[in-house]
Amino acid sequence: MNLDQLTDAVWQRLEERKPRALLIGQPPDWDGPYCYVTQPPYEAVVLGVLAPGDLLHMPSDPVCRALLDGQPVYLWQPQPYRTCSHAKALCRELAAAEQHLKQLGVLPLAGQSRWITAQEARLLRQAGRMPQPGSHMTPLARELLEGKQT
Repeated sequence: MNLDQLTDAVWQRLEERKPRALLIGQPPDWDGPYCYVTQPPYEAVVLGVLAPGDLLHMPSDPVCRALLDGQPVYLWQPQPYRTCSHAKALCRELAAAEQHLKQLGVLPLAGQSRWITAQEARLLRQAGRMPQPGSHMTPLARELLEGKQT
């Protein structure tokens, strides 16, 4: 097995370990931490690239159910309306709709990633928090967060 084949095999294994997320809207322009699905079961909800009318009609029923059940809900950043130079009143309404989602508990999801070390995993676990979506974890950090190590 050459290096390219090994790298492909590692990436394939990582893809298989991704948690499932209900995708609402279009997929973000980023290969994020989730395997997107359209049916249950899923562990999170991702509001991808939303059409302006869809954003104005949020939260939808799946979003409300996820928030009530304690599942994380993420909103892709940046939404396309932010580059609008016309229709200032509509842009304000869209920004207000996005702010309302954040007030309800929807978290921002940005196209960035970082590595979580074992030390950071211990701190997150003590605080009862999970890493940001898109974070990569060392094997020991993953085991710590899964409760397999102390």
